[in-house]
Amino acid sequence: MIKPYFETELGKLYHGDCLEVMKEIEDESVDLILTDPPYFLPATHYSVRSGGFRSLSDLSMLEYFFYSVFKEFNRVLKHDGYCYLFCNGQSYPVFYALNYQLFKRLRPLIWDKQTSINGYAWRHQHELILFCERENVIPIKTGDGDIIKCRAVPIKERKHLAEKPVELFEKLINKIKPSIVLDPFIGSGTTAIACRRLNRKFIGIEKSKEYCDLTVQRIKQETAQYKMNLSI
Repeated sequence: MIKPYFETELGKLYHGDCLEVMKEIEDESVDLILTDPPYFLPATHYSVRSGGFRSLSDLSMLEYFFYSVFKEFNRVLKHDGYCYLFCNGQSYPVFYALNYQLFKRLRPLIWDKQTSINGYAWRHQHELILFCERENVIPIKTGDGDIIKCRAVPIKERKHLAEKPVELFEKLINKIKPSIVLDPFIGSGTTAIACRRLNRKFIGIEKSKEYCDLTVQRIKQETAQYKMNLSI
C-alpha cells in the first residue's frame, strides 16, 4: 500500500506515478476529477531533424499514455461523476476520442485568460477544458456560459510553469459541489487549495517531489489562514 506523502483532515497527497497510485483508489469513489495533465505534443524530435514530415500519427504517443490514465479515471469515478480536463488544440481531439465511450456528454469549455501571451499574428489568450459528464449525472440547472473569464497567474508570480489561478478551480469545483475531488497531476497544488477554501475533500498525486513539497507548503499556509479566519 502506498502511503500518503502528506495528509490533512480534508485530503491526501501522494508522491508517485499517477497510474500506480490510482490503482489503490477504490472503484467508483470519486465525484469529480479536475486536472491539468501534461498534454504537450510529444513529437519534439522535429525540431532537431531536418527534412522531417509532421503526421497526425504522432498523436499516438499522446494517446498511448492517456489511454491508461483515462481507463483508471473510468474505474474510480462514480457513475454520476464529472471530469474537467485541461488541454490545448492539439491534445483536445485525442482526449475527446479516448473519453467518447466513457462519458454520456463531452463538451469544450473556454478559459479566457484575459491577457495574451506568446505568438505573433494571433497571440495565445485561451485554454480549452474538456468537460465530461457520466451517464447518471443530475442536470445542473444553474447554467452559465461556456466561456470562463479569469485572469491567468502572472508569469513572474508562478511557482509552476503551468500554474492555474485558484479562483478558476474554485468556480469549476463549485459548479459540481463534489464530496471528493481527484487530481492525478496536481502540480503546485491549486486543486488542493481550492478544495480547502470550499471545504471539499481531495486526493492529489504528483510525480515531482519538488512540487509535492510546494503543495504541502501551500496547504499549510492556506489551512493556517483558514483557521485564523474562523477565529476572527
